[in-house]
Amino acid sequence: MPFNRIGGFCIGRFTFAESQTMTIDEQNDELNEALDTRLNQLNAAIDAHEKALKEMQIPRMVKHFYLSNNIPDENGQVTGDSYDYYIAMVKWRGTWRLCHDVSFSRDQSDFDWKPLVDCSISDRLQAAPHIGELRNKIIAEKKKVIPELESVIESLAKSLETIERQAG
Repeated sequence: MPFNRIGGFCIGRFTFAESQTMTIDEQNDELNEALDTRLNQLNAAIDAHEKALKEMQIPRMVKHFYLSNNIPDENGQVTGDSYDYYIAMVKWRGTWRLCHDVSFSRDQSDFDWKPLVDCSISDRLQAAPHIGELRNKIIAEKKKVIPELESVIESLAKSLETIERQAG
């Protein structure tokens, strides 16, 4: 198998030996080894992105919509319903995690986030190219949250002044 290294991750094209000279078990073993290697590389890359996103100081949950699959009715006609795919930085079990979920379009509030590294191969393959877009979402969220914080801090300061005047 030829490999090249980019950013610490092995990349390259998998070459498969001629199937006529290999038994099905030998083919399976070779493919299992290649699959395990690639999945470990994919998970390491996702973990590295998760770490970099955490270091940005997430102010609150940030999600990014990246795909919508329309749901056809029994006649194959497209309905207004869809499955919407998201990646997000979510406080999951007490720590910020890079997560994924699919939401039914009518119920945008019903998310069941799962760390991306624990998702199916299909979900990881679909979501991974969109991870970088979360960086922009995090910056946008910080720009929104800072004025909100300033407003609440000002309100609390005024409230405290009122309490102190009444007590004094």
